[in-house]
Amino acid sequence: MALLQFRNFRILILVIFPAIFFLSAGLSAQSKIDSLSTQFQQAESDSLKVVTQIQLSRQIHREAHNEEKELQYAQGAVQKALQLNDTLLYALALDNLGLLFRYHQNYDESLPLHTKAYNLVKDKDINPLNKMIFANNAGVAGRYNHNYDTAVSYYMEALKIAERENDLKNIAIASNGIGNALTSIPGRADQALDYFERSLEAEKERNNSLGVAMNYLSIGDYYIDKSNFTKAREYLNELLEINREREDQYGLAITNEFLGKSYLVEGRNLNRAKEFFTISLEGFQQIGDRQKQAEILSSLGDIEQKQGRPISAEEYYQNSLDLASGLNLHGLLMQNYLRMAHLKEETGEPVEALSYFKQGKAYEDSIKLSEQNVEIAALVRKYDLEKKESRIELLQKDRALQEARLDTQEQLLEERRILMLLMGIGLLLILIIFFLQYRNAQTKKKTNARILKEEKEKMKAIYERNLARAEILVTRLQINPHFLFNSLNAITYLIQTKENEKAMKYLVVFSRYTRMVLETSQKHIIPLSEEIKLTRYYLTLEENRFEKDFTYKIKVEESAVKGISIPPLLLQPFIENAIWHGLLPSKRDKKQLFINIIPNEKEITIIIDDNGVGRKNAGRKTTSGKKHKSMGMQIIQERISLYNKSYSGKITYEIIDKKDENCKPEGTRVVLTLQRIEGKKPGDNFNKFEALPSEAEIS
Repeated sequence: MALLQFRNFRILILVIFPAIFFLSAGLSAQSKIDSLSTQFQQAESDSLKVVTQIQLSRQIHREAHNEEKELQYAQGAVQKALQLNDTLLYALALDNLGLLFRYHQNYDESLPLHTKAYNLVKDKDINPLNKMIFANNAGVAGRYNHNYDTAVSYYMEALKIAERENDLKNIAIASNGIGNALTSIPGRADQALDYFERSLEAEKERNNSLGVAMNYLSIGDYYIDKSNFTKAREYLNELLEINREREDQYGLAITNEFLGKSYLVEGRNLNRAKEFFTISLEGFQQIGDRQKQAEILSSLGDIEQKQGRPISAEEYYQNSLDLASGLNLHGLLMQNYLRMAHLKEETGEPVEALSYFKQGKAYEDSIKLSEQNVEIAALVRKYDLEKKESRIELLQKDRALQEARLDTQEQLLEERRILMLLMGIGLLLILIIFFLQYRNAQTKKKTNARILKEEKEKMKAIYERNLARAEILVTRLQINPHFLFNSLNAITYLIQTKENEKAMKYLVVFSRYTRMVLETSQKHIIPLSEEIKLTRYYLTLEENRFEKDFTYKIKVEESAVKGISIPPLLLQPFIENAIWHGLLPSKRDKKQLFINIIPNEKEITIIIDDNGVGRKNAGRKTTSGKKHKSMGMQIIQERISLYNKSYSGKITYEIIDKKDENCKPEGTRVVLTLQRIEGKKPGDNFNKFEALPSEAEIS
C-alpha cells in the first residue's frame, strides 16, 4: 500500500508539466481564440480551414478546457481533411484529435488515432519530423492505456527515424518513453536502464537541463524499484543540484519527494524519509500544487503509522483526504480510506474501521467501473454463445425428420447447379473470345497510330536538324567577314605607321589565320585544339592595337582537350569584346587578358578574363573617337542556340562583372561550359592543321 501512490509518477510528470504550460499560456488565450475564429471564418481555401480548425481546437483546450467545443473543431478538421484526400493533412488532424482525447484521459480513443496517423505517412516522402511526432504520440497513448508492447513498438519507430536524422530531441523523447514502458512490462524492466541512459546522453549533448533532470528522476526511480537505494540516491542528489541551479521549485519538490520515497521503501531510516517529505511538502505548498500535497501527506501518514504514532498518522491521512476530496482524486481517496481503516483496526476501533473500509471500497468500485463494463461485455458474449448452442441442439432434434426431404431437394439442386455452371462457363468463353478480339483490334489500331506518329516525328526531326545546320552555315558567313575586316584594319595601321617589318610578320600570321578560317568554313565543329590555334593567331593580330601595355596568356594542356569539339570561331567574339570594349578604353598601365581552359571527364570550362573597364563603362567612345558596335555577341548567341538544337553536347555561357572591394568595375569574366558530344571519339571527322609558328618564326 505504501508504494501505490508512486507507480504512475512518470505519467503524472508528463501531465503536470503541460498543465503548467497551458495555465501560463491561458492569460492571453482569449485574444488568440478570437483571432483564430476570425481566420477560420475568412479562410479562402479548405486546406487553410483545416489548419485553422486544428489550431483553434488546441487553443480552446489551453484556455478553458471546453471539451465539447474543442472536440467539435478537431472532428471538423478530420472530416474536412478526409474530403480533401490530403494524406498529410488528414494525419495531422487525426493526431490532433488523438491529443485532445489523451488530454481528457480517453486513452482507448486516443491510441488508434495516433497509430492511424503514423501508419498513413510512414511510407510517404514527407518531413521526418511529422513521422517522429506521430510515432511518439502513439507510444505515449499506448503507455497511458497500459498497452506497453504497442507503446514500445511505436517508440522504436520514432527512435529509428530520429537516429537516421540525428535528431537529438526525438532520440531523447523516444528513448525515455521506451524506458518508462519497459519498466511496466514484467520481465523486461532490466532493459529500461539502457534507454534511460541513452536519453540522458542525448539531453546532455543538446544541453537541455530539463531533459537531463527528467532522466535523472527516471533512473533514480528505476534503482528504487530494484532496491539499489545507494545508487538511486546518487542520481537523486545530482538531480537536486541541477534543480537548484535551474531554480526549479517544482523540480526541487519532486526530487525531495523521491529521496523520501527511497528511505521509506528501504525502511531503515524513516526519520530521514520524513525530513525529505516535509521539505517536498513545503515546496508544493509554495507553488500551490494541491494534488502533490495530498500525496505527500499520505506518505507522511505511512511513516507515522510505521513508527507507531497512530494519532499523528490519522491527522496526516485526514489532511490528505480533505485535499483529495476537493480535487476528486478517486485513487488517492480509496488509498487513504483503506489506510485509515487499517489504522483504526490496529487501535481497536472496529466500528470506525468498518466505516472507513466501506468508503474505500466504494471508491475502489468506482475506479474498477471500466473493468466491470468489460466483464459485463464478456457475460453478454457468453450468453449469446450459450443461446446459439441451445438453438443448434433444438435443430439437431429435427434433423432426422427432414433428412429424406433434404436428400431429394439436394439432388435437384445439384443438377441445377451443374446446368447453371455449364451455362456460365459457355457464356464466359464467349465473353473471353469477344474481349480478345476487341483487344487485338484496339492494339493493332494503337500500333498503327504509334508507327505513323513516330514516322512523322522522325521526319520532323530530320527536317529541323537540316534546317539548323543550314542556319549555322548562314551565321558563319556573317561572322567571317567581320573577323577579316578587323584583322586587315590592324595590318593597315602598321603599314600607315611605316612599321613594314612588323606588318610583314603580322601579314604571315594573318594569312595563316585566313587559311584556317577558310578550311573550317565547311565544318560544323572543329577540334578545340584548332580553335585555340585560331585564338592565338587572332590575339597576335590584335596585339598590334596596343603599344606594350597589353599582354595575354592562354593556359591549356594540349593532351587534355583531345576529343573536345567546338563550333569554329566561337571564342573570338568574346575575346574581341574583351579587347575592344574592355582593354582598349582602359587607362591601366598593364592591360591583361587571361584564357584558362579546364577540362574534366564530362565537360570543359573555358574562362576568358580581362582587367578592362567592365561592361558598365563599355559603351564609351574609343580613342579614335568612334563608338565601336560589335555584332559578335548577337551572332554568337544565335550560333550557340543552333548548335544546341543539332548536337547532344550543349554549350552554355555566363558573363560576370568583376568588382573590387569598393564595388568599382575591374574587368569582365566570361565562363563557357562545353559538354562532350555523345559518341564522338577523339579525332573523328577533324582535319589536321599545321602547327602554330614559333615566336622566332613570327619575328
